[in-house]
Amino acid sequence: MQFLLKDPDDTMELGRMLAQAMSASSVRTLYLFAELGGGKTTLTRGFVAALPGGENAEVASPSFTLCNVYPTRPEVLHADLYRLSEGASLPEEMEEMLEEGDPFLVLEWPQYLARERYAQERLDVSLRTAGEASAKHLDNADKSCKAFRLATIDACGETAQALLRSMEPGLLLRFLPADEA
Repeated sequence: MQFLLKDPDDTMELGRMLAQAMSASSVRTLYLFAELGGGKTTLTRGFVAALPGGENAEVASPSFTLCNVYPTRPEVLHADLYRLSEGASLPEEMEEMLEEGDPFLVLEWPQYLARERYAQERLDVSLRTAGEASAKHLDNADKSCKAFRLATIDACGETAQALLRSMEPGLLLRFLPADEA
């Protein structure tokens, strides 16, 4: 499924819609693919804001900390693997948190994770610039109105596929399908 996001507000709204749908599902993993500055953390801000306790979270890129944990219900582990080498594993502490509880995992730069470590049930969101805009300007309010993102959502696993099918009508009502742009 592909559609256009016109600005950071659209990106945050997509995050909110994903959180609401995933909260009513057993799918707990969201992989975010985009260039630097492509909207991954903006989408996560919307995701976290939609959850109970999200108003108490300060969502920031986990590029330097590797993982941020937000005080939502359920908790959100927001991780960034950009600084790891290809074929990496999640840090042991994160693996333990995932095994011990039922948190959401929002993972930036999942392409650095070893393929055998990929979650069986997950949604993959790819954000890329539409047209010739530079990704580094997409979250700059002064320039974002001139740069659209093409968002693609793929579902991996039967439960995730059913979740995405259930989300499709709402997504198509809210966002312009890419083929109509």
